[in-house]
Amino acid sequence: MNYGKQEKYLRRSRIWTMVAVVIVLVVSWMCLHAAAAAISRSTLIVFVLVVAALSASLLYTPDYLQLTVNPEKRWRWQVKIRWRIIAAVLVLGMIMPSGNHDRSIAVTSAVCLALVNLAAAKLVRGRYFALYFLLTDFLIVSTFSDSHSGFLLPVLWLAAMFHLFIVSYDRRPWLGMGILVPFIYLLASFRPPNESRSLHYSAAALVAVVALGSFLLVARAQTQHRQNLDAAMRELREFTSYSEWRVRRLWSTSNQELAKNWEAAAIPENDSERITQWYRDNSELYMFAISAYNLEYKRIISNLKVLRYAKGACLDYGAGNGELVLEMARNGHPAAYYDVDGVSKKFAQYRAEQQVLDVKFASSKEDLQKIVQERRLDTIFSFDVLEHLPDLAGELSFLSSLLNPGGLMMFDLPAGSTKAHPMHLNHNLDFRAHLRSRGMEEKRNLLQKLPFWKQEKYVFIRQAEANQETQGLSGSPLRGEPSR
Repeated sequence: MNYGKQEKYLRRSRIWTMVAVVIVLVVSWMCLHAAAAAISRSTLIVFVLVVAALSASLLYTPDYLQLTVNPEKRWRWQVKIRWRIIAAVLVLGMIMPSGNHDRSIAVTSAVCLALVNLAAAKLVRGRYFALYFLLTDFLIVSTFSDSHSGFLLPVLWLAAMFHLFIVSYDRRPWLGMGILVPFIYLLASFRPPNESRSLHYSAAALVAVVALGSFLLVARAQTQHRQNLDAAMRELREFTSYSEWRVRRLWSTSNQELAKNWEAAAIPENDSERITQWYRDNSELYMFAISAYNLEYKRIISNLKVLRYAKGACLDYGAGNGELVLEMARNGHPAAYYDVDGVSKKFAQYRAEQQVLDVKFASSKEDLQKIVQERRLDTIFSFDVLEHLPDLAGELSFLSSLLNPGGLMMFDLPAGSTKAHPMHLNHNLDFRAHLRSRGMEEKRNLLQKLPFWKQEKYVFIRQAEANQETQGLSGSPLRGEPSR
């Protein structure tokens, strides 16, 4: 993946998204100004919530959020967005004066919020997931509606959400636009009571603006994502000679297969040799899992920000398919790759050859030390790796010993085993104290937490006055998963 192109696209996308949100807010203000005398407090509140929801949809729908190789993840993002919107309705309902109508708002919101939490895990794999969302949306907005707005706001909400569902799920965003155009025309042509006519016309304009904006933004996002997907597919097919169907299947199922294989192996957490062999034997599945993961929006954003901190000679420790190390080499850094000797390493070597990039590859500590003897490292990245290593203290000591004074080490360390990732090991090491004893200083303010990141990234700098002789080059062999 060419991250320079990704950064240009994302920069332009943010600009156009903010322009779309500003337009929605301006149209909304005009709507409220035109109909201020004819609407009640409840109608005003729900109208503001609709505007907030539509603005959030414009911010969340573009880019790659719901454009992954895993269809379930599209639904998960939909769940998160709706959960936040419903939670906002609930909070507003609770702080409002406790009239009968206001209490019903809070109760309905609380019920919908509970339904999302309880049913989402099951419904995310169901066929009627979209109908569930439409039902909860209808209940919320209907509760707010009064005699002035009638059926307008529930229908408005449903139409807008249905359109956003179509453009986020389907590869043909024009379909959602085409379905919505007749509705906009009918809404604008409808003859409501005089006191709410201006609100009807304004609402039709608002739906039209949001529909057009989301259509254009999602169309751009789908084009960019399709280019990324096609490039990844082409690389994998050329390397493996697999069919497109088989690549897509492995993209979707590799993580589940890895979890099953780990549980079937029943390897003790302290058995380094068997763990290493397991990762070597399963490296092809990891190759596909990593490839799919790197196509996700949040990973692209993460990699772009991380790459800004690369300086001098760089190492990606547990480099997997070579996503980061290839980009560092492309940017002119002396780059080194380290991972188990498996299919994913061979794929990274193939990619480096195809892109004519100078990357040094190693799969043993001895080979890596030879590379470092030529030029010590200024930057070490290790992401989605350390939670797989039995000897965390030894690995951190080894990595810190490879750095020049002033060199940077950045890593993450998810906490323990999960159902999706049972191969994650449980570490009780106070890694901060351990690294301080090795002459490393933490820089907590250097890297801000990124949106959508669930685990924190840690940044340590090697102090210039650290005693090189006390650092040592000891440490267990790499027993980790390729970086995703």
